[in-house]
Amino acid sequence: MTTPANAPADAPRYYQKATANTRRLLDTITADQWQVPTPCSEWNVKQLLNHMVSSLRNVVSIMSDRGPQNFGDVLGNDPIAAFDDACTAANAAFGKPGAMEEVKQTRRGSQLAGQYALGQVQEMLVHGWDLAVALGKDTAMDPELLEISYARALSNREQLRAGGSAAWGESEAEASDDADTQTKYLAILGRTA
Repeated sequence: MTTPANAPADAPRYYQKATANTRRLLDTITADQWQVPTPCSEWNVKQLLNHMVSSLRNVVSIMSDRGPQNFGDVLGNDPIAAFDDACTAANAAFGKPGAMEEVKQTRRGSQLAGQYALGQVQEMLVHGWDLAVALGKDTAMDPELLEISYARALSNREQLRAGGSAAWGESEAEASDDADTQTKYLAILGRTA
């Protein structure tokens, strides 16, 4: 499986789709679910959402040539509004004409913005899955986003581990050769479906 050649150019559309899918899940969170654990062992639902909003804000920072930042607590008194505001700004940053051809300084060094954006699609997709698991919702990933993200994960396996992110688990999980694509993708990211 290879990532389609036009994937970096289409990354803003994929990202918008991934953020919209996650946003629909946020509407289902009840007051008693903010402290529920997620597949990211270090984060409950609220902490996971804080990470996601920080990632959205980093998109804006990186695409504005300010580089990656550590934002801390970004949810304030209205976590869903914080997501909405950050999501709008991140989608706008990726959607600017010509933005995907620019080179940006990311946590992984200099990257073509289209490749960085595909990494952020992957981030939003898998954390959307984490959120769905925690909330007891449908965990089936969007087939188009899964195809793009799985191909990227296969080609970037070593780099995923090199970043030291707790979001990718301590190591890959096991998945059988005949497992479906989503199960194999999640295994690369340290998750068991």
